[in-house]
Amino acid sequence: MKEKKQSGIQGIILVSAVFILAAMLLSIVSSRKAYSLSHLNYVIIGCAAAIILEVLAAVLSKSIPEALRDLMLFLAVFADAWAMCTLILGRTLLAGYIYFSDLEASNPVAVSAMNLAVVAIVAFLISIVLTIIVGFSRRKAE
Repeated sequence: MKEKKQSGIQGIILVSAVFILAAMLLSIVSSRKAYSLSHLNYVIIGCAAAIILEVLAAVLSKSIPEALRDLMLFLAVFADAWAMCTLILGRTLLAGYIYFSDLEASNPVAVSAMNLAVVAIVAFLISIVLTIIVGFSRRKAE
């Protein structure tokens, strides 16, 4: 029973890492379409750090103490949130142009870039929620 729970936790962590990777790729594509992000490198660094921490936590979860796994997931949430907030900060101007004025509302490239950014933000949020869920799951003492 412990193995199934452990395997499920590892699976959720890896799914979370996949969402981060997808969000990073969507952010890059969005930035290249219109109104490039001035701090795209921060998004990439935050995503890379979160992915590395989550993959390490998943792979090493059987051999490291639970507190260390939780610390790695805690840091991954912060890296993930930092990347997401950087994306939001970079897309605020474009959102204003598209949703609150007529400046770019009819520009299909800008609208497409904003739609990709919105999907990336949702992927970041899903990843954060999944990581937090795993952080609150507990293994029984062995």
